Amino acid sequence: MLFNSSLKKLCSFALILVAFISCQEPKIEQLVYKGSDKEAIISNILNRRAIRKYTLEQVGIEKIDTIMRSAIYAPSALNKQPWEIRVVQNPTILEEFNKRFMAFAQGKEFQGSAANYKRPGFSIFHSAPTVIVIASDKSNPNAKMDVGIALQNILLSADALGLGTCPLGTLVPILNLPENQDLLKLLNIPEGYEVAINVALGYPNESPTAPIRYSDKVKIIQ
Repeated sequence: MLFNSSLKKLCSFALILVAFISCQEPKIEQLVYKGSDKEAIISNILNRRAIRKYTLEQVGIEKIDTIMRSAIYAPSALNKQPWEIRVVQNPTILEEFNKRFMAFAQGKEFQGSAANYKRPGFSIFHSAPTVIVIASDKSNPNAKMDVGIALQNILLSADALGLGTCPLGTLVPILNLPENQDLLKLLNIPEGYEVAINVALGYPNESPTAPIRYSDKVKIIQ
């Protein structure tokens, strides 16, 4: 469960990046919207999908910078910005995330894609080359809501850049376990914060259709 000292030195910074990996798989054709800004925003919201298959190509620093600026420009109650965000591209740390989940998962049942954890080559983050970890301030009662708004900014900005994302809720309680606090220290997440959500990020290798939406859950009262 412990990392060697050289890795700890390597990963002392909040933002962890690795060199590009050339992609050997065909790319999925991306929708490029040519309408007005207003129409493009609506199109972006309506066409974003959760991606669970990624190419090997790593996300470059320029796109990461745009996504992170979009995240921190999210509104927050009283402008407290009660989040700590880490962009993890180090493959050793990502593999450790998966190992910790697999150790926790043994003998348990899960819903969704996590239910397939017994299959060979399973990855809790869908083998994405980048995982974003978002932690929230435990003392702030609005922190989870604020993190959710920042999360949506991440999902939409990534989609606008031709990238795919998938929120990773199943990994959250595993990273918050007492025995896994060494991972949070490795990521330099401060005391008083806990992981609120994680996001798989990379170039999509699928183009899923939208699941049904239930419009009857919306009521207009005049």
